[in-house]
Amino acid sequence: MAVTVIALTALVSSMLASARLHRTSSETALAQRAAAQVLERMQGLPFEEIFAAYNATAGDDAGLSVAAPGADFAVASLAPQLGDADGLCGEVRFPTFDNGGVLELREDLVDAALGLPRDLNLDGAVDVLDHAADYQLLPVRIVVSWRGVDGSRTIELETLLCER
Repeated sequence: MAVTVIALTALVSSMLASARLHRTSSETALAQRAAAQVLERMQGLPFEEIFAAYNATAGDDAGLSVAAPGADFAVASLAPQLGDADGLCGEVRFPTFDNGGVLELREDLVDAALGLPRDLNLDGAVDVLDHAADYQLLPVRIVVSWRGVDGSRTIELETLLCER
């Protein structure tokens, strides 16, 4: 009887661990799919409008060909991390500098994962100017952070967009 109890305990533990791993894999797949979908929507916009449409400020949204979705987005079936101010799991991040409440797209920032510093307007120099109006390359990081079955989780999708 003791052997049977030990065997059943091991079997149940294995099944619970497998279910937990399956749930973790499903959550990660949802997050990756959501990040890829946001990237696809970005690429569907006129290239020169992507930064204004997806940055964290509404001040530059006038004149866009579509309503600006902004930087934050929800991911169905994922719960935001505790303390998340906006209650949304997803966020689009660009290499920006806050200059008195104005987000400047900067090429002089250091971010190895995005390949920065880098000449974003292709003028041959990396400078300290705002390139929101003249970028030819657009580094972007799409982050999904959620409260999962195994605690707080985050995935990041980093890429460099250019006009097609």
